[in-house]
Amino acid sequence: MFSLPEKYKKDKHISIKPFLNETLSASEKKRFKESIAEMSILYQIEGFDIPNLVNDDYHCEAIAFLDIKLTSMKAAAFVGNIVQKQVKMLCVIRFRDGTDECYCFAHKRLNKQNTTQIVVENTYSTGCMPCAFDNQKKTLFSLYIDYGTILNRNNKVCYYLEMMTKAFLIFNIELYSGTQQLLDSKIWFDFDKTLSCYDLLVELKELKLSATKTTTIAERSKINSQIKAVIKKLEDLQ
Repeated sequence: MFSLPEKYKKDKHISIKPFLNETLSASEKKRFKESIAEMSILYQIEGFDIPNLVNDDYHCEAIAFLDIKLTSMKAAAFVGNIVQKQVKMLCVIRFRDGTDECYCFAHKRLNKQNTTQIVVENTYSTGCMPCAFDNQKKTLFSLYIDYGTILNRNNKVCYYLEMMTKAFLIFNIELYSGTQQLLDSKIWFDFDKTLSCYDLLVELKELKLSATKTTTIAERSKINSQIKAVIKKLEDLQ
């Protein structure tokens, strides 16, 4: 998984019971149990090769890499939403069903009112890729998201957010003409620029989706202007 070093390997089974708590309804518990064939933690980046980040916004001492085998990939979004909310540390979830796989990321901060809890700022799940053979997306993952290719190692949050934003770019490579340039740019060394990049990419995707649903020339013109403004901001980041 992401060519992570052996020293981070855990390969431990995880029980689903702790996830079946009062935050879920009876129907959600039933669906969660029926959706998961097995769950484990494969790796955990810890120690100080990549420094921790502990401040008013984050308490990040590790990044977990989970592996969840599903009975159906259709349940990935449902299961990912539950797991990411209940696992306090930053984690990457690989979902698989024996044929396909996808990855789920979530940017989490400390809850200002209760620092023992976290707030999920945003969640991103990639599209599906084949488990058994490489395709363009899997090749790009190796080029840009493998352990040795992440550029910002100032701390674990920087490392994680670079992975998450690059995953979004790879699975939205045709979002606009400058996505490849972003992947190859130096913005990753700047945490604030990486955060801004992710937010702008999400906004651009939503605007382009809205543009396909407009019914009037005036609405389309307004959205096109907004799209151009977002693209300009993305270009200015580089």
